[in-house]
Amino acid sequence: MERHVPYPEEKTEIGPRHREIETVLQSAERARARATHYQPETAEERALDRRVNLKLDCIVLSLMATQFIFCGIDKTNIGFVATSSFVKDANLRPNDISNSLSLFSATYVPFQPVMVILARRIGVKYFIACQLVIWGGLCMAHAGVRGSGSLIALRILLGAAEAGFTQMGMYYMSTIYPKYDVGFRAGLFTGMYSVAGAFAGLIAYGLLKIEPPGIHGWQVVFLLEGGVTVLLGILSFFILPKNLASAWFLSPEERLHAVRRMELDLAGTQEEPDVNSTSVTKRDMLDVARDWKKLLTVVCNITTVLPVTAFTTFLPLIVQGMGYEEITASLMSVPPFAAGVVGLMLIVYSSDRFRERSLHTVFSMALGLIGCIVMAVSDDTKLRYGFAHVCMAGVFAGGPLIAVWLAGNTPWKGTRSVVLGVNGWSNVAGVIAGQIFKSKYAPRYETSLITTMALMAVGATGLVFVRVMYQLENKKRAREIAAWDEQRFADEANSEERRGDQRMTFMYGV
Repeated sequence: MERHVPYPEEKTEIGPRHREIETVLQSAERARARATHYQPETAEERALDRRVNLKLDCIVLSLMATQFIFCGIDKTNIGFVATSSFVKDANLRPNDISNSLSLFSATYVPFQPVMVILARRIGVKYFIACQLVIWGGLCMAHAGVRGSGSLIALRILLGAAEAGFTQMGMYYMSTIYPKYDVGFRAGLFTGMYSVAGAFAGLIAYGLLKIEPPGIHGWQVVFLLEGGVTVLLGILSFFILPKNLASAWFLSPEERLHAVRRMELDLAGTQEEPDVNSTSVTKRDMLDVARDWKKLLTVVCNITTVLPVTAFTTFLPLIVQGMGYEEITASLMSVPPFAAGVVGLMLIVYSSDRFRERSLHTVFSMALGLIGCIVMAVSDDTKLRYGFAHVCMAGVFAGGPLIAVWLAGNTPWKGTRSVVLGVNGWSNVAGVIAGQIFKSKYAPRYETSLITTMALMAVGATGLVFVRVMYQLENKKRAREIAAWDEQRFADEANSEERRGDQRMTFMYGV
């Protein structure tokens, strides 16, 4: 349990010297108790904590979740309009849709770390607001596609504009919610991708039927959805707080508590130089480059993201191969996406409840594997459609769980922004998906599904291995610090050689 520190009277900010002294004094107690996260201790503190979370949920999380819905819609609507006359009207070739997914990722993936680092430097709220306005405008421009060249150019630009958005959102939430409160919120945030799939299907089904004079239904889809994204960008500039200390919707007492609980959540590993810093140093980058366990986690995440990227774009076409015709396939894609939302919420809630990340991620991947197996081998179209729901119920949870796992195990914020940015490279899965789900494998996509299954199985095995390595490291550290005295704990808290999760007093979450 964390040692309770009374709230300072008539103060709204914690001074640098006070914070440094408190961190050093509390580090020994946390290390002995092996506490690695914040927990409210009294009924009064729990009530205050719930009040802070409720305000953050209603204002910050709800807005960012809505942003993510339209991020997903703007990214995947091309898959839904592909079931209409879009390919013919825009003079496209059969493989242009799948190739556009790979080309989108060609800029979306490499720019991930750069965008997250820039967002930390400029301010997440300002960067995200600009992003939304730019990519919303590019989405609207898709209404003017008149050939392969214009489609390719727009998808490359859209990929660059959306790069880093998910990782920025994860980083931002990891700085305002404690590590075992953020998992469910991260799930709600990224889970909006599955909601986007459901909404995109419903919206596309309705809008594709609209044929105003001189304009096609698919053009209405791009114009309307892109316009809403631009509006969200403008609202974000005025609503999102720059940080907890300046959150306009929190009272002075709530702001103090919000800042204090984040400091306690880092279990004595947060040093003064990183508290208000917005820089990313060479050491931050080297720390990530030398941490093979986190890099292996990112590599495994490619296999976690792969089915999400593939199915959010190609599920309407897979469903079309189950006997549903044209735009009806878009409508029938909605229930599997709805199952994805439910499965995601249950898995990430359980992950926070049991304070465990890796096995929950592997379980979610296992559901995806089972669904892919049946869709690939069965000849019963109803059974295949039913197991599409099982598959989607699992695949969406892995991405957010891995992101919060990485964030929770990286207390130094500069390094955290780098590792989450690098985690964005896992979206190379989009390039892989675009090549796996070629039109030549339609309508059943057996080869595509089998390939996806194999990659997911390898990734799940890798995550189990990383979990075991963290457990061994925790046992090693526990044995070493068991004989330490107060001075040794204080020396470790002030060490310049080790910082963040490099500290022997830090215990990794698994």
